[in-house]
Amino acid sequence: MHREGKMGSGQRSPGGGDRILFLGTADGFPCPTRHHAAVLCNVDGRSLLLDCGEPCSETFRRMDMGFHVPDAVVISHSHSDHVGGLPMFIQACWLQGRTNPLAVYLPAGVIEPLRSWLEACYLFQEDLAFPLQLLPLTEGPFMAFPNTHLNRTRRERSARYPKVCYESYSIVLEAGGKRIGYSGDLGAPEDLAALLPLDILICELAHFTPQALADFLRDKPVKKLLLTHLSRPMMADLPEVKRILAGAVFSREGDVVEV
Repeated sequence: MHREGKMGSGQRSPGGGDRILFLGTADGFPCPTRHHAAVLCNVDGRSLLLDCGEPCSETFRRMDMGFHVPDAVVISHSHSDHVGGLPMFIQACWLQGRTNPLAVYLPAGVIEPLRSWLEACYLFQEDLAFPLQLLPLTEGPFMAFPNTHLNRTRRERSARYPKVCYESYSIVLEAGGKRIGYSGDLGAPEDLAALLPLDILICELAHFTPQALADFLRDKPVKKLLLTHLSRPMMADLPEVKRILAGAVFSREGDVVEV
C-alpha cells in the first residue's frame, strides 16, 4: 500500500484498484478549508461512502465524479457533521441522472426519522429515478461494531428525548484479504479493540488526546494508521501531534490511498 497523492479538479473517481479517497476530514466545527466527515472506499469492485457530511455533493461535482458512485452510503451515527450532506447528496444523484440503486445503511433507530426528513425535503421515492433503500447497519456488506461515542449523550438526554437513537458504530471492510477499519466517532480509543486486527485503520482524532491513541495502539495489530477528523486544537498543535503519532498519515481533502 502507498500514498497516491491528491485528486484535483477535473480528475475522476479513482478506479482500477482498491483505493480510499478522503472527501471530508474536519471535526464538527465549520471550516473554510476542510469539509465534514466523508470517506469514499473503492474495495473489491464496490464503492462505499463512509459518512456523508456536507458538502459531499459539491465535492463530487468538483472532482468530476459521476453520481452513479457510490453503491452505498454508510452512516456511522447521526451527528450532523456525519449525516448533514445526505439529503443534498440524494437530490444530486436524482438531478444528475442516477438510475442504479442506492443503499443507505445507518443505525436502525435513525431510519424512520431520516425517511421523514427526506420527505420534508420533498425527496419522495416515486420522484427519484433510482431505488433508494434505507437499511440497518447490521445488514450491510461490512461489519458494524457499536462504540461508546454517544453514551454520555444518552445518559444526559434520553430521559427528555427517549425516542432519539443514541447508537454509534465503527465499521470494518474486508477487501482482497485485507481488513480496513473506520472508527467513525469514538468515546475512547479502547472502542477500537473490537475491530482488530487491521491492515488499515482510518481513525478520528477529535474526542481524545493523541497520547491516548498512541498508548492504546502500542503493540496492537494495526499496519497502517490514517488519521482524519482532527479537532481544531489538534490542527493548531500539529507538529506535536505528529511527533506523538509518528508514522501515521494525516489525511486531508483529496488524499488518495491505495489499498
